[in-house]
Amino acid sequence: MRRKTSLRRLSEAATAPLLIGGAAVLAFELARRTFRRMQLFCPTREPIVSWKPEDYGVPRERAEELWIETDDGEFLYGWYCRAEKPLASALYCHGNTGNLTNTAFVIPHLLASGINVLFFDYRGFGRSTGSPSLGGIIDDGVAAARMHERIRPKHLPSILYGFSLGGAIAAQIIRRHTFDGLVLQSTFTSLPDITRVAYPKIPLHLFSGRLFDTLAVVKKLTIPVLILHGASDEVCPAWMAQQLHDSCAAEKKKLVLVDGGLHKDLWERASDQLIWEVNRFATNLPISPDIIEVPPTAVEYAVDAAFRSFRRFFRRPPAQQPL
Repeated sequence: MRRKTSLRRLSEAATAPLLIGGAAVLAFELARRTFRRMQLFCPTREPIVSWKPEDYGVPRERAEELWIETDDGEFLYGWYCRAEKPLASALYCHGNTGNLTNTAFVIPHLLASGINVLFFDYRGFGRSTGSPSLGGIIDDGVAAARMHERIRPKHLPSILYGFSLGGAIAAQIIRRHTFDGLVLQSTFTSLPDITRVAYPKIPLHLFSGRLFDTLAVVKKLTIPVLILHGASDEVCPAWMAQQLHDSCAAEKKKLVLVDGGLHKDLWERASDQLIWEVNRFATNLPISPDIIEVPPTAVEYAVDAAFRSFRRFFRRPPAQQPL
């Protein structure tokens, strides 16, 4: 009897710390996810001017509106814009703010560079359905990459172009879908690094996680890489671009630092220079075989499949494609 009583007391004494510890871990994880989501996503539903490509300097006859369906039933809004004499075709991943119209002014410059370009919005941005999530926007990028592969001219090399957070998203897309070249504009090295820059006196980097670790991806890349960055970038310091360049394993890589360039003004400040750089990059791209340069691990495949099944089970009934 005494032994049973002692065991029961020991069990009761051990239960409380376990419950408290479990609750603390759960609270930390919820705080981490909430912090990342609040800091990373600033979507808007309304366009800067309109949803007409011609209002952003793109000739109407050279732009096609389209919808991209994701594996979990969301619909992403996009434009595919064609250059007069294309040298390559690109998928463009925009940053964390607004929607595709916030960076649509870049399209005429890319067309002038000889680049066809697919612009699209992540879930929860602009006209796209759903709400943004960390795993969701990567899945959106992969779905957009598949759409780009279907509609691009097959005799042209393919480019993945990422701006700011879009560069970190592009680094994850390239692990699951093949492109012939990668362009990173104003992109950070990792979430802990950018969090330390934004909050130097508060250890918030402990909450950031390592989902968007661009540096780890470029260390294994072999396709050509072009890095565009402002020398005076106030959000992602120029040392990040230098570190991405120096760590990149690609044999063909180039870093272009725009003098005085800030985070969002590179194309306004140095459009002629960047048009030339992107044009040269596209001109020299070989068309690669269908090989994934940085494949996900077996564990990542399993986790991705599990979360995909979970979302499919709990998502709303299949939506009709928006009109």
